[in-house]
Amino acid sequence: MTESQPVAPIVDPSPTAAPIALNNQSLQELMTAHPAAASPDEVLALEPNRYEDATSGPDEQISQTAYVEMTKPDGTTFLSPKANVPYYEWKGYTAGAEQDIPDFVGYLEDQAKKSAEGGGAAETPPPETASP
Repeated sequence: MTESQPVAPIVDPSPTAAPIALNNQSLQELMTAHPAAASPDEVLALEPNRYEDATSGPDEQISQTAYVEMTKPDGTTFLSPKANVPYYEWKGYTAGAEQDIPDFVGYLEDQAKKSAEGGGAAETPPPETASP
């Protein structure tokens, strides 16, 4: 009988635990025994297809007090947090003017007071907050 050489472990769970091997086969033997098909052409054509291209530097921080007036397809408008603008544009809404509103609750109260001073119903209702 011949003695077989010890096989290098596939996974070393920790420096103090016993090494793990699968059926006493090396990683190369396992990969040869279970070949994987190449990616289809449509997957290989996806962009970005390199790690360096997909991980650009940090994106600019969006202000939490920035709101954008969004117009629905039916023509009504509402205020949306700036971070939600791409979602609403995807749904077919159009972005309007951006404004910085540090106290949104106070802003809505002011809008309600203005409509009450105007004598009942306001010409335009106060903007509603919408979230996706």
